[in-house]
This record gives sequence, C-alpha cells and structure tokens, in this order.
Amino acid sequence: MTTSAKPAAEGTAAVPIKADGVDKSSICQAALTDAQQQAAGIEDTEPDSDKGEVSCYFLMTSDEDNPAGYVVSLLKDEAALLQVADATDPSPTKAVPVILKGRNAARQVMYGDTWRASLTVDIGAGQFLYVERYSPAHLIAEKDLNSQVRKVAGQVLENLGRRRA
Repeated sequence: MTTSAKPAAEGTAAVPIKADGVDKSSICQAALTDAQQQAAGIEDTEPDSDKGEVSCYFLMTSDEDNPAGYVVSLLKDEAALLQVADATDPSPTKAVPVILKGRNAARQVMYGDTWRASLTVDIGAGQFLYVERYSPAHLIAEKDLNSQVRKVAGQVLENLGRRRA
C-alpha cells in the first residue's frame, strides 16, 4: 500500500525564509496582500512589535467584546517563541505535529471565552512563524478554525517566500 503523505522529516529540507527585513511598518502587507485580507474578511490591521517578534493583528470586527480575527507573528528565535506560547489558557489541546508547505509545524487549539486555533511553523534559520485564528467561543466550529488558520498560514508562507526571490 502506498501513501502520498510525506514523513515529518521532509519538512526540515525547506529553504529558510528570510524574514529579518520584515518590521513593524511592513509586517501586515508582507503577511497578507490586500486581496487576501479582503477575502478573509479583514476590516482593519494593527502592527505591533516586541523584543524578538513583529506581529500584525488582522481584525475581522471592531467589537471589543466579541473580537475575531488573526494574529501573524514572525519570531526571531526560540526565546521569542516561548514568550508567545500561552500556558495560562485553561483548556489548551496538545500540540499536534503537522507539515505545512513542506515545513515542520505544530497545530494547537485553545478554549475559553475566546477559541483560538494556531499554527507555529519553523521557517528556518532558528526563526518561526506563528499564525492564530481567534473567535468568540462556540461562534465557529473547531474544524473551521483549524481550516482557516491553515489556509492563512499557507498564504503567509507563500508571500514571505516570494520576498526572498
């Protein structure tokens, strides 16, 4: 019996994505094009940066009581990744290893008042991409959260990959 699934070890062969030129002023446009933002239902963007990371909040609603959207973060190293990891959520699921666009990644879902599906992707050279889709609890099915975060993370990887060419 043959299978088309790739072993996880193949994810490590991907060419590193150079993300060091992406900063607070360019992260939102580098991550998702205007057309991709429109297709995902994004109403507004808010760039942010902190020690070791640069992020963009893609907001699908301006309702602060019922926030929904995406977070895309580029993390310069493992230390920055550990700062993003949220161990305070009351009901996280175990991280599941996956391959995304030929890269090693981990998928996780967290529950509470806000449900979050996230993908952490090894983009090479010790750097990571973190993409999260969040929504008020029970508003969207877990399966759909996972599907949406995977799609957007794939788009971000492709857009960042084009920057290096």
